[in-house]
Amino acid sequence: MPSDSPSKSSRRSWLKWFVGLSFVLPASFVLGVNLYIMLPSQLPDQETESVVGYFAYGSNMNDRYFTRVRGIVRTSSEMASLPDYTVAFNLDGIPYLEPSFANLAPEIGATAYGVLHRLPAGELDRILGSEGDSYNVREVTVYLKDGSTAIAKTLISDPSLDTPTTPSKRYLGYMHEAALTYDMPPEIIERYNPNKGIYVPVISELLGAAMHTAVWVFARI
Repeated sequence: MPSDSPSKSSRRSWLKWFVGLSFVLPASFVLGVNLYIMLPSQLPDQETESVVGYFAYGSNMNDRYFTRVRGIVRTSSEMASLPDYTVAFNLDGIPYLEPSFANLAPEIGATAYGVLHRLPAGELDRILGSEGDSYNVREVTVYLKDGSTAIAKTLISDPSLDTPTTPSKRYLGYMHEAALTYDMPPEIIERYNPNKGIYVPVISELLGAAMHTAVWVFARI
């Protein structure tokens, strides 16, 4: 059989390059934004806004994600605990890649550990607006390390998974970093070990970077 003409081979070569660049360039851009570009967050008018407490227990515990990616401005943050609740991964996400997200579930005798962020009221409104309608805002009393208490708003949703599911390595990584930063109990640090999370090589990295960038962009629109 006759071999392909030079023109056909050239077209195939260009097609391969085009397909390859169509994948590599967007992926490089997404990863580049996540790794190198960190613009300052939008500052609220703190002089006219009251400060409120927000109890975070999922990825929002993480300082880097909360302030640099989501662009939230806080006045202070410290570890806090909520008695008779547990952190349960019973909210569904993307099957096989981002299987679940954190939620608060009532459990007598348990303790949910998180971070109390004190922030301008307008910043709390931004958080509530970005989390979606599935969450209910609850006012809770949390306990601080020095034994004092504080009133805070937190978000609780009805479970969307019948059985709690292991979250992604990316998501656990945020929580694990926060648990270390705020010196949470050893069992909590171990529970959020990212090596226990779901991970698919390359695909998980690209999806995580895309989600990271989408949140970064949405927070600044």
